[in-house]
Amino acid sequence: MIQQSPEAVHIVLWSGINENNIIMLTKVTLVAIGVLCLGLSTVRALDVNPEAEAKRLEAGLTRLCGVWEWTVHSHTMNHREAKSRIVLPTSDAAGTAGPSPSEIRIYGDAVYFRWNGPGGFQEDSMLLIDNKRLEGTFRTSSGAVGAINGRRLSGCQTNTAETSKSGDTGAKDGVKDEAGKP
Repeated sequence: MIQQSPEAVHIVLWSGINENNIIMLTKVTLVAIGVLCLGLSTVRALDVNPEAEAKRLEAGLTRLCGVWEWTVHSHTMNHREAKSRIVLPTSDAAGTAGPSPSEIRIYGDAVYFRWNGPGGFQEDSMLLIDNKRLEGTFRTSSGAVGAINGRRLSGCQTNTAETSKSGDTGAKDGVKDEAGKP
């Protein structure tokens, strides 16, 4: 006579795990097909007009041009603050010496600066407010982060070639000198 043990071995031929695997495989297949369809789409990226882009950048740089006082507040260096004067967009454009960023991107009132130095780089994301203030944040290649506030100290001097090119004759409110010239 064969005695049955209370410890029986069960062999499972079909379980819910396999059903889940089939459902997951179906989902992965559908996602892969969707990605392929999106990748093969005939939609084209917006073409950027280089002339319009150059005009936009020039107008933005004109708005930024000048000497700025910056207060840099580092959140990662015991909340240390440092003040400095910078020249935007370059020393040549502003007509005065001073540090300037290596890269500037302007999109409306949003401004991006990149500063390259011997210790790495710093990237600033700023907002231009009333053409008088810049406020934003920075991060460095060493991991430091913090806030920056900028205040315009002076604007750029326009030279006579730029003035005559823009059509401004220098006369204010139609006032003329004794010779009848504006």
